[in-house]
Amino acid sequence: MNFAQLLQVISFTALVTLGLALLVMRLGGALRGWLRRRLPPRYLKPLGVRHRAARQEPQNND
Repeated sequence: MNFAQLLQVISFTALVTLGLALLVMRLGGALRGWLRRRLPPRYLKPLGVRHRAARQEPQNND
């Protein structure tokens, strides 16, 4: 294998990898959209640390 063939193989591999990455991203977006249409909103909320609401002081109207 000479240098030109090696560059062709490398470029072809890079293009195939890029194409597969774009395909996976598109399929992931389609799956996410399908889930949003099928699931109720309570299952789509992001999970994380829940904080208590800040306590509000009563206002004095003097």
